[in-house]
Order: sequence, then structure tokens, then C-alpha cells
Amino acid sequence: MATKAKTELDPKSIPASTGQGAPLAESFSQAVKLVDSGKYADAVKKLESLMQEAQAAGDWPMKRRAQVYLALADSKVHPHQVAVTDPVSEIQACLNRRATAEALDLVEKALKAAPSKGTLHYLRAVAFAQNDNVEASAECLKKALELNGDLVFQWHMEPDFNPIRKSPLFGFTEGR
Repeated sequence: MATKAKTELDPKSIPASTGQGAPLAESFSQAVKLVDSGKYADAVKKLESLMQEAQAAGDWPMKRRAQVYLALADSKVHPHQVAVTDPVSEIQACLNRRATAEALDLVEKALKAAPSKGTLHYLRAVAFAQNDNVEASAECLKKALELNGDLVFQWHMEPDFNPIRKSPLFGFTEGR
């Protein structure tokens, strides 16, 4: 069910890293290109190394992005170990690439199967935030927090919400 990703990364999808910065971003870009070209075993090695480097540098967003791609690449290298690719990982990978339309398609399909999964509503909110659709993002975030209140911590840390976070539509998150 995985789709072939576009090789070009949006510069905004690679966070500003602390410490090592550019080398981590370059390693991440190279790893994504390996995944995109179907060189999954090489990608797994590169991503495992990148995760260790990101952890050593204290760059948690980079480590999280590497984990998402590692899960995807590892599922291709060891298909017998992973029966179905986790839709959450696929959606996160799309969001990391700023492939918002693809992420929304995947999240809609996943929500049909699991409408009470808060994480899916949260990822939908992130996708709408990337599109600057404040109303839809706030509505989805509200549903996500109703289903899983712990997601409020991700909301506070997610950089994709920064451009719209101060909107009064997100007032329900204050004090949480």
C-alpha cells in the first residue's frame, strides 16, 4: 500500500537542527533518496546511523523523522516481519515531505477503518495546518484531543502548527 515518494524534499520539511544542523539534514536527505530509489537495506543503515547522530546531538525532531523512514524502509527489507505497513507511519512520512494531499488521502482511508483513533485525527489536523486551513485544523485537533488528551503535548511541540497556533480557534488548548 506504500506509494513511491517524490525525491525532492521541501526545505521547510527539514527542521533547523541544533548542534550539527546541516550534516544531519544532508544525511536525512540522502536517506530519503535511498528509500525513494528502492535501496531499502542501504536506507536502513543510513537511518539507523542518523538516529544515533541525532540523539547524540539532541535533535529530537530529526530523530523522529528518521524513525518514521526507518520503519518504512525496514518493512520493505523484512516484509515477513511486518504484515501491513502502519498507516500512521506512512502518513507521517507524507507530512514530513509536505505531501499534504497524499497524507490527507491516507488519513481519510485510515479513519474509515479506525474512526476513534485520536492519532489519525491529530495527523489530519497537522495536514490541514500545513495547508494553512485553520478552521479544519482546529476542528480535527479538537476531535483528536477528545479521543486522546495526551496528544496535547504533541500539539505544543509540533512546528507545523506555528503559523496558525495563535488563532483564537485553538483557544480550547489553553491551560492544557
